[in-house]
Amino acid sequence: MPSARSETSGDQERAGPALRRRELIALAIGLPVSALLLAKAVQGIDLGSVWSTLEGADLVRVALAVVAMAMVYVLQAARWRFIARRYGLLPMRSALSYVIGGVAVNNVVPGRPGELARAYWISNALHIPKARGLSTVIVDRGADVLTLIAFVAVTYAFVPHPTWVRDLAIAAVVLGSLLLAGLLACRWYVSRRERSGKGIPDRLRALWLVRQVAQVVRGTAATVTARDAVVIGAVSVAAWAVWGLAAYLTAGALSIHLSLTEVLFVTAMVNLGVSIPSSPGFIGTYQWLCVSALGLFGINKGDAFAFSVLMHAVWFVPTTLVGAALVVLHGSSLRRIRTESITPAMGEPAR
Repeated sequence: MPSARSETSGDQERAGPALRRRELIALAIGLPVSALLLAKAVQGIDLGSVWSTLEGADLVRVALAVVAMAMVYVLQAARWRFIARRYGLLPMRSALSYVIGGVAVNNVVPGRPGELARAYWISNALHIPKARGLSTVIVDRGADVLTLIAFVAVTYAFVPHPTWVRDLAIAAVVLGSLLLAGLLACRWYVSRRERSGKGIPDRLRALWLVRQVAQVVRGTAATVTARDAVVIGAVSVAAWAVWGLAAYLTAGALSIHLSLTEVLFVTAMVNLGVSIPSSPGFIGTYQWLCVSALGLFGINKGDAFAFSVLMHAVWFVPTTLVGAALVVLHGSSLRRIRTESITPAMGEPAR
């Protein structure tokens, strides 16, 4: 019978190439999509006028937007730390560095492996199985998605409904429903297993994928409770409200005036829309989403494109620079993250 160590080593050998293939596929799909959307975003725009608009930006408001965006990551780190507290007390400084480091990885690597990187880092920090670390990230990101969908629901009746808005709203509702169903299914499965005492059949437990899913399901169920949902929801709303504040300040820096409803709508549409396959850092996708969303409110395309560039820079540049330094500080490599981030802990059986 193979040892737990040799079994884990084999899992790592299978996981690494699979993730590399995923990154190549994501790049092959994302680059053409980004190029197409960027072309649509700049179509008919006088780029010289856009540059002049950017040169005239109010730097004080831009600086305040950068500060506000930094607070978004602080709130997200605090929420993630709260979610993971059952496994150990993660220092706030570490949680923040992992969040920013994960964003930086997503900014430069196709396939968005930044969430796997976060799972890898928190697992090492708290000495828990990698799948348990991944479950905290799943709940954390799920809270973001559900909050943004709530923003869409609140603002949808007050904005125009072109086809792309309706399609994105429908996709968001479907995604939110599937996410909620998945979380509830995790709780139901774990509760049922505890009551019945029956685990996964031996013939299925031998499969690598089944072991991964079982550990993630148990970890997710352990971090989702009705009592915690109130805290997680409140922090999530606060985080995305501050993101909206950063967008409001960035728009104001370019003399673009947005109402509260418009700010919340742009916040939701842009951040839900970046789930569309794209190049690393959402280049192209981000510009099209901003131009399209602001166009609904009568903002001319040149000013909207200037906003997209400036808003992108407000978060992309600081997180990439700071996050890259943090990744190096953690002593991590993408190769190591690829091969270790989704393998089970040695000796922990799936149940």
